[in-house]
Amino acid sequence: MFFAKGKKQNSLGIDIGTKVIRAVEISENKGKITLENYGEVNLDVACKQFFRSFDRKNLNPAVNNIAIAIAGIIEETGIKTKKVVFSLPDFATFFTTFELPPMSKKEITNAIGFEARKYIPLPLSELVLDWQLMNKESLKQRNRVLVMAVPKIIVEQYKTIAEKAGLELVALEAEAMALKRAVIKESDPPTCLLEMGFQSTNINIVDEGFMKMSSSFDVAGKDLTYSLSETLNIPAGEAEMIKKGEGLTDSGDTKISHILIPILSIVSEKTKTLIKEFEIKEGKTVEKVILAGGTSMLPGVKDYFDKIFRQNESSNLVVEIAEPFKNIIYPSALDKKIKEINSNYAIALGEALRKFE
Repeated sequence: MFFAKGKKQNSLGIDIGTKVIRAVEISENKGKITLENYGEVNLDVACKQFFRSFDRKNLNPAVNNIAIAIAGIIEETGIKTKKVVFSLPDFATFFTTFELPPMSKKEITNAIGFEARKYIPLPLSELVLDWQLMNKESLKQRNRVLVMAVPKIIVEQYKTIAEKAGLELVALEAEAMALKRAVIKESDPPTCLLEMGFQSTNINIVDEGFMKMSSSFDVAGKDLTYSLSETLNIPAGEAEMIKKGEGLTDSGDTKISHILIPILSIVSEKTKTLIKEFEIKEGKTVEKVILAGGTSMLPGVKDYFDKIFRQNESSNLVVEIAEPFKNIIYPSALDKKIKEINSNYAIALGEALRKFE
């Protein structure tokens, strides 16, 4: 579907997940961002072959499968843009932070490689480095830097995926950075981004537009599905449908929430721990938690986290579902659909927005 007309700059972001690939094409004209196309390929949870398989040390994208899926999305949606930004799961990226003496941005760039050797356990010759400041650049105060390192072999795999799909890869970016771009403004108060995908959960604290703390772990949507499957002795595909249909609402005879809550409590406890660490270290209060990813859209999940984070009566913490399309122009006929997919497409949209920063 092609929405906008006229001369404009287009940008394409693609979020390559474990079982879902999502693409968003947007355009920019005189500062206004318009949705041009979007689409996805979704594998059933019971399939044996996902788009990527991995452990904490390795990411093994199914190059041919991903390329075919992306080509299918492009053909189906009519996406015209050839230059693309791909998402990279946070667990496949080395994150480290350190401080540098007062210096200019050019001097910081030159110092990153030398300083990063002290913190990253792999030879820098095997890695591609990217970085961003965690405070406003200053020649008078020390600069805190967030450095991200990606193995070159992964970069080459994703370049191959792009080529096979008929695209040109212009950037690879960690999911957390795209999510931040899509849902956080620099003027926002200290905010916790809680992104729960199928394979992993990412928690990130953002303040003044900068990523201040980050944590990634393997407890996520898959664990909710597999717990239902094992407890109820049903196929994983059926468990996935029950999870998405009932969530924590307990509309059926079986108390589904009793099975799901112990897993969600692991996520909530890790989130509270990171928030506390930030507040102690920075002397600031996190005022908002934004939920993103497919798991956040399950019935009752937002209410669950709202209750958990408000157990302390003095807490003013607000829990919201991510609305990345809030400031994007699209036809009113899509209102209902955008509401359904809003949070799920946050990363893909964030990647597409990178061009217009």
